[in-house]
Amino acid sequence: MEKQSDGGAMNAPDPFFETDESAGDVPNVVLQAEQSVLGLLIRDGAPAYDMVSGLLSADSFQNALHQVIWSTVEGLVLAGEDVDTIVVMEKLGRGTDVQYLHELAQAAGSIHGIKRHAKLIADGATFRRLQIAARTALTDTEDFELSIEQRLAKAVGRFEGVIDDRASTDPQPIESFAADFLQELDDLADGKIQLGRETGIPGLDEILAGGWYDGQLVVIAARPSVGKSSFAQQMAEKQAQKGWASAFIGLEMPQKELVRRTVANLGRAPLRGLKTGKLSHEDWDRVADAVAHLRDLPLYLDFCPGATLVEIVTKARKLVRRHGLKFLVVDYLQLMQGTNERQDRRVQLQEITRSLKQLAGQLGITVVLLSQLNRDVEKRSNPRPTLADLKECGAIEEDADVVLALWDHRKGGIDEPSIKGLAAIKGRDTGQSGMALHFDGMYQRWSESTESLSTPQGDSTRKGHKRYPDDY
Repeated sequence: MEKQSDGGAMNAPDPFFETDESAGDVPNVVLQAEQSVLGLLIRDGAPAYDMVSGLLSADSFQNALHQVIWSTVEGLVLAGEDVDTIVVMEKLGRGTDVQYLHELAQAAGSIHGIKRHAKLIADGATFRRLQIAARTALTDTEDFELSIEQRLAKAVGRFEGVIDDRASTDPQPIESFAADFLQELDDLADGKIQLGRETGIPGLDEILAGGWYDGQLVVIAARPSVGKSSFAQQMAEKQAQKGWASAFIGLEMPQKELVRRTVANLGRAPLRGLKTGKLSHEDWDRVADAVAHLRDLPLYLDFCPGATLVEIVTKARKLVRRHGLKFLVVDYLQLMQGTNERQDRRVQLQEITRSLKQLAGQLGITVVLLSQLNRDVEKRSNPRPTLADLKECGAIEEDADVVLALWDHRKGGIDEPSIKGLAAIKGRDTGQSGMALHFDGMYQRWSESTESLSTPQGDSTRKGHKRYPDDY
């Protein structure tokens, strides 16, 4: 403890540094809280346990004997047995300090203070985990066999582990949720709240049971050049137009190209003309209008070739803090690196999908992750993809809330519209299984098509006629 200096105020002690020498390095206030909680458990049994079981576990106690006492009492309560000093002593066996158990029970105060004391114990456990994370993170920074990005990722992971390693809340009876459920149902019926954020394509809203939802990881999968990047970019653009901050992080497409495609979409200006500068007077007017509209869009673009998982996560957190991000597109999974490049590639991809799913839940945003499909889908007469076609990563099937697949239904020639198929191949509460989309590659615009996917697949591209060159 710091002593009062001449003429200075005494600094308030930090209870997590005030230690009791007789108890090793256990902080004094936490040691007392542990004794208080255990005394109440021995005296009152199940009622006391029920009040703190959601906050504590054996690992929450630093004192080794206290860990054993907690585990013993917990075992008795869960087995439906009575709890008292004699029973606990019998379970602990020979060598038990009977006098200490009696003192714990006799010194126990009111059961009404047990949650506050349990919170002190839980905070002490978090403090210890934070100390361990800080020490191991320092060790990680000195592992020179790893790149600086890998060391940074490991260090960040240590501290995120402290955040995630928290006790769950107590389960509540279902009746406690009834009032909120009825209020939400009334608000939905009255149109006061939306099921989800609309995508801009009514048929897709139906498939997604209302639109995009916070906390979801949505995977959009397709073969190269089908149009997944363009489709996802329009989804981000539509969210921004409705006032929801959105971001598109591309790992292969620079910001200039993203801006060009956005202007083509917003202004109906020909994409090739935007690349060559060969535009009509009407095209220039539409470009000017589109650029003026861009100034008001909360749409953020980034180009991160070879980005690592930690870079994407860090960028997402910054966008949430600074701009209130609600919709994030990452283009695309197979170009990302995990936290350890020496790991098997499948393990890296599993880490990426799992972490992005957790990120969506922690930040309360929708994460749209683009992914490639393997070549097998092109060998079948039916081009509609399945979950088995996901390239390299079976974890997508486990971690994604929704998987949307895109495929060519009817290809168009250069500057000609084409028809794409879209289906939810995984998802809870998803609606109709598939729909047709009209894609106008000249303007990078997507809309709902009236064409049926049950009609035979065609190819309007003439033999030798070069296909639209811009990867849609």
